[in-house]
This record gives sequence, structure tokens and C-alpha cells, in this order.
Amino acid sequence: MSIPDNRTKILLANGDKIILKDFFHANYPVFSSFAASFVSDTNLCQDIVQDTFIKFWRNQNTFQNIFSVKAFFYKSIRNSCLDYIKHEKVKDKFANYYINQNNPVQYFWEEVIEKEAYSVVYQEINKLPEKEKEVLLLALKGRTNKEIAKDMSIAISTVKTHKSRAYKVLRKKLNGLILFFLFAF
Repeated sequence: MSIPDNRTKILLANGDKIILKDFFHANYPVFSSFAASFVSDTNLCQDIVQDTFIKFWRNQNTFQNIFSVKAFFYKSIRNSCLDYIKHEKVKDKFANYYINQNNPVQYFWEEVIEKEAYSVVYQEINKLPEKEKEVLLLALKGRTNKEIAKDMSIAISTVKTHKSRAYKVLRKKLNGLILFFLFAF
């Protein structure tokens, strides 16, 4: 962490000065070791400590003395480590849910098939005449017929006609896709 020379001194509320560069070098190993008591990943510990130094730099005028500075560091490092641990638990819980509830291989293939199906459907939608394509894309975004009519400055009956034509074309073109899904599962 390199700080320009003209910004290395931090004046605390009681007039004492901390030279951040010296403070960093003197305390970085201690703070990293403290972070390691929560998290075993050395690189993550270093990142947490460096992030805490950045927070400190931004909040430098709020400290009364060196003890409150160190308390800030210990508390911030602890909280960052605990936040990381909580986040990892949530990720593990999510991963375990899919492993325990579903066959991971089946889940993978379901995701692949779903993405491929969306791709095929959108390719066919893009081949539709411009107005029908626009109406259908707005409908897929959850817009009502009334909202689509207002946005496009057309009658609601025209929206319904465009939708009907688009669905008819898509049914015809995507019939094979429906058969694929029936046999894929």
C-alpha cells in the first residue's frame, strides 16, 4: 500500500500524529495474524486488512486517540471476517441444497437445456415481422396488452392480433422443440 508523502500523517482529535506508513508497517503483520484467527486463507486475510486500512484512511478524522484507532482496526477486521464466514455458509447451504435435492448431473443438463431452449425461442422471435417481434418481446417482459398498446401507440385489438400471429408462427416453428423437451426428461 503506497500513500503519497504529503498524506502520510494523520492528525487525531487530541493533536497526536500518526504516520500512516509507519503505522501500516508496524501493525500490518499483527492485524493479518488477527484476521487469520477467523479465516484460514492468507490472501483473504491480507485483503481484509488492506481494506480496513482504506476504511481507516477515509474515516481518519473520527478517531480520538491511538487506542480508538486500534479498536477500529480490530473491530473492522473481525466484522469483515465474520461477514465472509457468513457468506461462505450461505454459499455452502445453497450448494448442498442442490446436491441433496437434485442429482447434480441432472441439474446441470436441465440448466443447459433451458438456456438452449431460450436461445432457440429468441432466435425465432427475432425472425418475426418487426411489430409482432416488438409486441412479443414486451409481453415477455411482463407488459400487459394495455401497456403495450400505449407504448407502441396502437389499439389493444392490434396488440392482440400481433400476438396471435406471432404465437401461430412460433407454434409452427417450435413444434420440434416441444417434442425435444418431451423426450429429454
